[in-house]
Amino acid sequence: MKNNRMNYLLGGVLFLSLGVEQAYAIPSFARQTGFDCTVCHTVFPELTQTGREFKLRGYTMNNGEKSKMPLPLAAMVMADITKTSNTTGLASNSPTVMKDKKLLLPQVSVFYGGKITDKSGAFIQITYDGSELLSKTDIAHHTAMDNLDVRYADSISLADKELLYGLTINNNPSMADLWNTTPTWGFPYAGSVIANAPAAATQVDGGLGQSVGGIGAYAQWNDLIYAEVAAYRSARKGSMKLFGWKNANLKGDTQDVQGTTPYARLALQHNFGDNYLMLGGYIMNSKINPAFESNMGGPLDTYKDRAIDAEYQYTNGSNMITALATRIWETQTLDGSVGLLTADNLRDTLTTTRAKISYYLDQKYGATIGSFATTGTADATKYATPVGLTPNSRGEIAELDYLPLQNIKFALQYTRYDKFNGASKNYDGAGRNASDNNNLYLLGWFMF
Repeated sequence: MKNNRMNYLLGGVLFLSLGVEQAYAIPSFARQTGFDCTVCHTVFPELTQTGREFKLRGYTMNNGEKSKMPLPLAAMVMADITKTSNTTGLASNSPTVMKDKKLLLPQVSVFYGGKITDKSGAFIQITYDGSELLSKTDIAHHTAMDNLDVRYADSISLADKELLYGLTINNNPSMADLWNTTPTWGFPYAGSVIANAPAAATQVDGGLGQSVGGIGAYAQWNDLIYAEVAAYRSARKGSMKLFGWKNANLKGDTQDVQGTTPYARLALQHNFGDNYLMLGGYIMNSKINPAFESNMGGPLDTYKDRAIDAEYQYTNGSNMITALATRIWETQTLDGSVGLLTADNLRDTLTTTRAKISYYLDQKYGATIGSFATTGTADATKYATPVGLTPNSRGEIAELDYLPLQNIKFALQYTRYDKFNGASKNYDGAGRNASDNNNLYLLGWFMF
């Protein structure tokens, strides 16, 4: 019972937050503020300094006008097609094979986004996986809570400078982050849900998304120093489950987050002329039961993630340049997995590096080139790789964007692998090469 106190507290706070007075906010952040979308975004969902400020202040900035709509609702539809270079050797029932070259609706979302009171606001996304709507062969079929961030924000004066502070309730470590360097909001901003993906990823890199709920506190002083601390608990139990924070994907998942997962973030930022620079870092420690149903009370796996990141933006008239980079180091102590014979080593490591640079013209045309790499300890059982192969993968992503309207984006993205699950050639021992997983991805992204 004691272990569930935080879960019920979080749920209660969320209930009270959503129950306060209606603000008669309008159906989009843009309408609420009176800004064009291009004020807060370079090319959505990438934020400008104004966009970061809007989020930091709890989604409460507005133009002083009341809307006839009782709730600030919005909607999103994504439609895409993926073409994989070579599907030979993959399981015939895998999404990569079953959905290749077929038109899909991977996300259909409804949002509550905007002001609740003068000092609180929310970003709440509920998503339906519509992959089967445009194809007879199903990948998934569920509606679930997606991204959630409910905030309270205020400010005081400290040393004659503004100290802005706030509280956040969210369901993903790094959800509250202001930059596009951390995992929740990092590039690529959209990608194929059916493409064959590398086996290894760190826990902070999306591993806990929507499977936990947490409370965080943050502060920013003088537009210079930003700090955040948060604590998360499993969404399997208590009020987290009641408020829909239980990820539908957990129905087929066996691992479970145990205890409290702490997360912390620190960043330094500076505007100079047409330039903006951020340097920062973030950490997270988590404990995972690797086989929840069959390992009740058994030993756990411990993950320690440490990361550094940087963001640079240049804006001059119709020209915008954004450069992002992050590196994540993870140490894994796998007592639970070794005991269950699902890992070979008691201690593994992973290191992930990502970087990208984009150029946008008139916030209508964009081009991006990015690179990614993950290296780690060889563990054939954990990563299902041939004995002796590491889980190392690396490659590049190129993307072209076109926005005929501010709320519509078409993207053409190409992902190329130099190495996949430890090798460039015959990485699975059955003849598949890294380049077989190269894929071309066409996306239509519509916001309403």
